[in-house]
Amino acid sequence: MSSLFHLTFLFLAQMLDNALNTTKTILIQRNRCLLAGLFLAVSNYIYLHITKDVVSSDGNLAMIVVSVASGLGCCLAVAVSNRFSRERTYVNVIMSDNREAMQNLRDFLAEHHITNVTTDSYTLDWERKTITITAYAETREQHRLVGAYIEESPLKFKRVIQKV
Repeated sequence: MSSLFHLTFLFLAQMLDNALNTTKTILIQRNRCLLAGLFLAVSNYIYLHITKDVVSSDGNLAMIVVSVASGLGCCLAVAVSNRFSRERTYVNVIMSDNREAMQNLRDFLAEHHITNVTTDSYTLDWERKTITITAYAETREQHRLVGAYIEESPLKFKRVIQKV
């Protein structure tokens, strides 16, 4: 029973260690150096204790448990970060051969206060002018509105999305 308790403790400790280490990396990318340093210090302390326990244990079971926990800890940290991070900007480049449809889309974006840049462009055959819209959806809701507009339209649009 104590062996099962010990492996459970190693599993949870390694998950926490890897979650802290992944969070540290995310904090560095967001330029939060003080918090990143704190997470690194706690992560290293846990890591050293785990390493000592794994090295002194018999067999491969402890290493397998710790390895699986590492992956789960990383997944946990990324999922929590994505859930609680600020909204992303979704850059939507939207094209259509139908100039009137593009003007209607531009008006729709303006009505919903979605920042956009409209530029002159040409159709694939180079014979007619049309417009291309780059819409900067700053929230998920705005991004959904753009998608719903395009899906509900009977006309054909070409849409390229980049998350920033």
